[in-house]
Amino acid sequence: MSDRKFTPSPSLAVVLIITLTSWMIFVPLVNPIAIPLGNNTTGVISQASIENISPYTDYLKYLILLFTPPLLTLIVWKFGKISLGEYLHSVINITAKTLSQNWFLATVTGILLLAWVINIPFNQFPITSLLRDSFHEGEFLGFWPNFSQLEKPFINTVLIHGYGMDVFPTEVAMRLISNDNGIVLTRLFVNLQNALTAVGYFWILWEITGLVGLKKSKLPIFLLFCLFACIFDGIFFKFDGRRGTWFVFQLAITLRYFRLFIPWEKPEDLKSNHVRDNRHFHSRQAIILSLLVGLSIPGGFLYVYDRAIYFLAVYLITCIISLFLPSPIRKTWLTVTSTGVVVSFTAIAIFLGLDQVNAIASQIAYWGKYGRYISFIPLPPFQMTFISQKFWLSILIQAGVLTYLTWDLISHKFQLKPFVRKHLFTLILLSAAGVYMRITLDRSDLGHAYHGAMMTALLSVYLLLLAYRRYLENPLHKLTLTLPQKLSIGVLLIFILTSESGFNVLEASQKLSRLPAAISIPDAELLKPDYLEAKNVMSAEIANQSCFFNVTSEGLWYYLYNKPSCSKYSYVLYAKPTVAQNRVIEDLETTQPPIILLTNDVWFQNPWDEVLKADSASLIYQYILQQYRPHKFVQSHWFWRRSDMPPTFATTNQFNGAIDVIPESPIRVGQPSVLTGWGVIPETRKPADAVYLSVGENNQLIAVGEVNIPRWDVASVLGIREYAQSGWRLRIPTASLPSGEISLKVWAYNSENHQLTQIGEAIDIIKLSQDGART
Repeated sequence: MSDRKFTPSPSLAVVLIITLTSWMIFVPLVNPIAIPLGNNTTGVISQASIENISPYTDYLKYLILLFTPPLLTLIVWKFGKISLGEYLHSVINITAKTLSQNWFLATVTGILLLAWVINIPFNQFPITSLLRDSFHEGEFLGFWPNFSQLEKPFINTVLIHGYGMDVFPTEVAMRLISNDNGIVLTRLFVNLQNALTAVGYFWILWEITGLVGLKKSKLPIFLLFCLFACIFDGIFFKFDGRRGTWFVFQLAITLRYFRLFIPWEKPEDLKSNHVRDNRHFHSRQAIILSLLVGLSIPGGFLYVYDRAIYFLAVYLITCIISLFLPSPIRKTWLTVTSTGVVVSFTAIAIFLGLDQVNAIASQIAYWGKYGRYISFIPLPPFQMTFISQKFWLSILIQAGVLTYLTWDLISHKFQLKPFVRKHLFTLILLSAAGVYMRITLDRSDLGHAYHGAMMTALLSVYLLLLAYRRYLENPLHKLTLTLPQKLSIGVLLIFILTSESGFNVLEASQKLSRLPAAISIPDAELLKPDYLEAKNVMSAEIANQSCFFNVTSEGLWYYLYNKPSCSKYSYVLYAKPTVAQNRVIEDLETTQPPIILLTNDVWFQNPWDEVLKADSASLIYQYILQQYRPHKFVQSHWFWRRSDMPPTFATTNQFNGAIDVIPESPIRVGQPSVLTGWGVIPETRKPADAVYLSVGENNQLIAVGEVNIPRWDVASVLGIREYAQSGWRLRIPTASLPSGEISLKVWAYNSENHQLTQIGEAIDIIKLSQDGART
C-alpha cells in the first residue's frame, strides 16, 4: 500500500474567490488592449483595417482571462506552503468584522447608490449631448411659450402628460437662464426629477423592509435590496423616471401611514377593533401623513395626469381597506385625507380659476377616452423567452398573488376583517401593481413593459421579505460560515457590484465636476446643424407671427422660435381623433399663421407604428394642402406659406413627367405603398416644385412629395440638364383612402402660378382591409 499523501479536493469557495478576484483585477486592464494591425498585407478592407486593430487582439484577451485564474491558483498553492493563509487569517477576520458594521455598510452603499443615481436617472438626458430627439425633448421644451405668453394657458393648451412634467422644468430653467442656455438648464431639472423619483423608490423599499418585522436590524436587508434594485433595473423592470415622481412619493407616504401600527400576527388580535398598544399608532404623525396624502391628490393632476389617476385608484382602495381596520386608523385616514383633498382643490381653483380647472378636467377626459387608441401597440405573443417575460412575468406574479389571496379568503370563510388585516400591505401593493399595468397594456413596447413592471417588482420585494422572515431568518442566524465561504460570498457580491456600470463612482464624480461648466453651454452648440440652420434661416420670417404650428409633432420648434402653438393641440400626433383634428383646423382658420412646418425626413410618420402623418392626421394634412403652398426647404425641413386660394388644376399638351412605379392592386390598409417617377415644368425647363396626390373625381388632395431625386437619365434623354433633379417619391396614405375602387392622380406643382398639371394617367386601384376584404 502506498503511503503517499494526497492534496485535498479543490474548495469551491476558494475556486470562486480566485476566479472572480482575478477577473475583477484583469478585466479593466484587458478591455483597452488593442494590438495594432500594422501593414495590411492582406488587402482586405474591413473594421480591422479601418480601426487598425489586429483580429488577434480578442484571442489575447481570451487567453489572459482564461489562464490568469489557474496561474493565480499556483501562486496561492505556493504561498500556502509557507502558511501565508494563516498569516492573513487574522487580517481577514478584522476586515470582515469591519465590513459587517452597519455604519460601514451604510456609507459604502450610500456612495454606490448616489453614484448610480448620478450615472443613470440623472443622466437620462445627457446635459451636454447633441439634441437628437426633438420629439421627446420637445415635450418639455415646446410648451413653455404657451405658458409664458398666453393668458390662460391650460385652456389653450392640451398637455401630453401634465404641467409638472411638460412645463415645470422649463419654467424653472427660464428663470435662471443667462447665456441662451435654456436646453441644458431644462435638462438639468428634468434629470433632477428623475433622480428624485429614484430616491422615492428607495424610500418605498425602506418602508417595505420595515413592514415585515425582521427580528434583527433591517438596514443590511434594505441596503441589499436597494443595490439589487439598481442592478436589475433594465432587466426585469425600469425605474419610472420623472413621470412617476409624484406617484412614488404618494405611495411611500401611504405605506408609512399604515406602518404606524404593526400588522396583527396573533389570531385574537385579528378580531380586535382597537389598536393593541399606543406605541403602534402615533396620532400626530398619522394626521400629518394622511394630510399630506390628501393634499397631494389634486396636486397630482397638475403634475402628471395618468399617474394621478393611478394613485386615486390606489387611494380609493385604501379607503375601502380602512373600513376593516381599527377605529383610530380608519377615522384618521378618511377624515384627514378628505380634508386635505378639499383644501388642496380649493387652493388650486382659487389660484388657477375654475375655468382652467375645468380645462384640466377636459384634458384628462380626452386622454381617458382617446389615449389608448392614439398610441396603442398590442401585446406580443407570450413565449418562453427572456424578452417575452418582460410582458408576461408581471401578469403571472399578480395572478399568483391573487390566487393565493382568494384561497386564503376562502380559508377565512369570507370574513373580510381578519383577511384584510392579515394582507393589508399585500392588497395595497397589489392595487398599485394592477393600475400600473395600464402602462404596459395600452402601449406594449419594451420600454413601457419595463415601466409597467415597476410596482410588481416592489410587490415581489415585499413577498420575498415575508418569505425570508418566515422560512430563512432563523436558519440563517444559526448558520455558521467558514472563512472561505464568507470570502466567496463577499467576492461574489463585489463582482456583481463592479459589473453594474451605474456604480462607477469615478464616472459619477467626473460628471458632477463637469456640471458647472456644462450648464453654461448655449443652445446653438447642442442643436443638430439642420435644426440650427432652420432656426437661423426662418426666424426673421416667423418673428412677426403671433404663433407657430408644425405637423411634425416636434415641440422643439415652438421653443426655438419662442412662439406658442397656433392650436391647443400643438402635437398633431396626439390630435388623431376627428374631434381634435377639426379643432386644429378651426384654430388654424382663426390664427392663420403665415408660415408652418409641414414635414421633414424623419417625422413624416409616427416613429413607433410607422403610420404616415397624412394618414393619422388626414383632415389636418388635407386642409394644409388646400390652404398652404410650398415655401422653402431648409435641409429636409419643408416650410409652407399660407395661400390666398387653393391650387388650381390645369392641363398641358407638353410632356411633364411620368409615373415609373405604381403599387399592385389591390392594396391593403396600412400596407406601405409608394409611387415613384419624375416631373417637370416644361414652360420653365425646370423640375416641378412638388408633386401632389389626389383621389376621386373631385381631385381631393391627400399627399405631397418633394421633387429632388437625381434623374440623370431624364436629363440625358430630353437633353435638358436642369431636369437632373426631377425625380420624386410619393407615399400613399392607404389607411385614410376611401373604400372600394378608387382613382389616384399625380400632379406636378408650379409655384409661379400655383397650378397643378397631371402627370401620366389616372391610377385605378382597389383598397382592401388587412384581412383581405373590401372596405
